Amino acid sequence: MLFINFKRFVSLIPVLLIGIFSFSQSIHLTMIKDVKDDFFKKSQSILPVYKYENKEIEPYSKFGLETDPSQSWYSINKFPEMKNCRDTGYTYIYFSGSDNDERQGYILTLIGNYRRSRRTVYFYIDRNNDLDFSNDGLPDSLVSTQNGIKIQLNNINAKDAKYSFQLTRFKYGENIRYKNLLTEHYKSHSGQKQFTNINYCYREQRYNSAISHYKYENDSFSIGIKDDNVNGIYNDGCVDKLYVGPYRSQVNSDKLFLINPVIIDNTFEWGSKTYRIQSIESNGNYIDIVEDSNLSKIKKLKVGKKTPNFTYLNVFNVEHSLKEYNNQQIYLFFWDKKSLSSEDTLYLSKLNEEYGEKLKLITLNHGDTPKQVKISFYYDNIKWPVGYSNSEIAEKYFLENVPRGYYLDKHRKLIFDNITPKEVYELMNNGLDS
Repeated sequence: MLFINFKRFVSLIPVLLIGIFSFSQSIHLTMIKDVKDDFFKKSQSILPVYKYENKEIEPYSKFGLETDPSQSWYSINKFPEMKNCRDTGYTYIYFSGSDNDERQGYILTLIGNYRRSRRTVYFYIDRNNDLDFSNDGLPDSLVSTQNGIKIQLNNINAKDAKYSFQLTRFKYGENIRYKNLLTEHYKSHSGQKQFTNINYCYREQRYNSAISHYKYENDSFSIGIKDDNVNGIYNDGCVDKLYVGPYRSQVNSDKLFLINPVIIDNTFEWGSKTYRIQSIESNGNYIDIVEDSNLSKIKKLKVGKKTPNFTYLNVFNVEHSLKEYNNQQIYLFFWDKKSLSSEDTLYLSKLNEEYGEKLKLITLNHGDTPKQVKISFYYDNIKWPVGYSNSEIAEKYFLENVPRGYYLDKHRKLIFDNITPKEVYELMNNGLDS
């Protein structure tokens, strides 16, 4: 009998180990590289183009500002073979992956056929930052029918670490006054560099973010990394930044936080769960995370505690505040058109119709444009009050995903968190309103 029991005990060990392993099993998230973050469209970075006049070139010094006189001029060691190039300009591209003791941050780039014409424009980039253009490979080229070009650079000190950016021409005939101001600014504040014309310059947009979208059962979020020092490496502590946001969201510059040098010290909270980052692959290809229930939670309203007040606009553009409804029970429900289910719609209507006098129903759209909300309100014949959420309200209520509902008592204390319209309706039927 003792042998049999021991045998049964031994047979249970793999099961116990599987349970322990699954509890602490890491989540491997493959990152999507070269994604556009929210700053990509906003970027107004300009690569000014200067005339190349002789072998000695004035160094980079904050484009648009006077050159630092303490900096030595550059002397090109070896030129590229610039066939079919009638005119030559130059600029500097920021890439810290080619830093050396003499030149840091900005690498020299010669531009063949910089004047706008039907000729192909050639970008000869000093990729290894040695002022020798004969060992950098073929130039990147922009044909006359293209408005922009995507360029990739390799970190000279880190294998497979890459950085990409996009250069776009300025369109003729657009924003003329603004472009004239830029031309005058660069002509007046470029030291001895001979500025060409803003129409020969380029808008620079950086692909220095990576993101992964995680969804499993009821858990979903997006996690991103921003290579903030632009060197193709994504785990530089106290420099590069992390982002955590709603599922399928875009890396948001306002929501970034610095990566701690010790990777396992990086933690985050989402969907009432806490996670620890185990590793960040240096080239930004993947992140490993693990759920860690021992971490304290801060992104959560406490049941039984008074909730924050806020103001909002309803669909008729009338402003209200939450404190207006003191001495009333409140059901606060956040939604967007994509997430709103037919069940939610049914029970929101029933709550409004049957308990509208006893329960203040506040539904705030979070994510759609005001125009989309109004179209839904009128054409979908919505039978319950609709208003607009915003980022300030979302932060106060730690809103991460929609839909999400909060049930508040007459003193604005939180009674139920993450409660559905159906659940509220059933509670009201069972006498919650009494």
